[in-house]
Amino acid sequence: MRSLQGCSCNKACPKVKPADALIGVWFDNEDVAALKLPKDNVCAQCDAPCEGACVKSGEVPIKRIMTDLYNKVRPLSEVALPTEEYKLKCDICGVPLENPFLLSSSVVASTYDMCARAFEAGWAGVCFKTICSFDIHEASPRFSAIKGDNGSIVGFKNIEQLSDHSVAENMEVFRRLKQNYPSKFILASIMGQDEAEWAE
Repeated sequence: MRSLQGCSCNKACPKVKPADALIGVWFDNEDVAALKLPKDNVCAQCDAPCEGACVKSGEVPIKRIMTDLYNKVRPLSEVALPTEEYKLKCDICGVPLENPFLLSSSVVASTYDMCARAFEAGWAGVCFKTICSFDIHEASPRFSAIKGDNGSIVGFKNIEQLSDHSVAENMEVFRRLKQNYPSKFILASIMGQDEAEWAE
């Protein structure tokens, strides 16, 4: 997904930022995208210069999508946008966060799209899936049993899964996330087999 900062359709529109709304649609967050638009449909009488400026010129019906957000999505929105989100601001170990909600280190925090979707939905940050330079072999099942003295199962152990992407691929994900979401927090969990690997 391209950076929204310099998106050509945003530059072509003097009244709204269509790319910001389109990313909400892309991530199934239409309600918020619709509610963030100006009160009146500024796209209704527009000749849609954004569509010509789009990197996929002629392929994305931006005006229709924006009009649908106004006419179909906004009237059905059940909850208004919050006005006091600043009250959720906090810090963890001196790191400022816009709210205390972070994705855990898991499969849902292992790709650009999943993290970006969370950021668009309002999550403050992610604890990215543990990265390493090991060869990854999927474990199945991912739990093992802890047995008591009599052989009965008394608990489970989680078999940790690591990111199945290379360190270089994950670094590129981090760069894109910080470029497109500079205020969001990313905790990168790393693993190494020896001191040299940790240092690397």
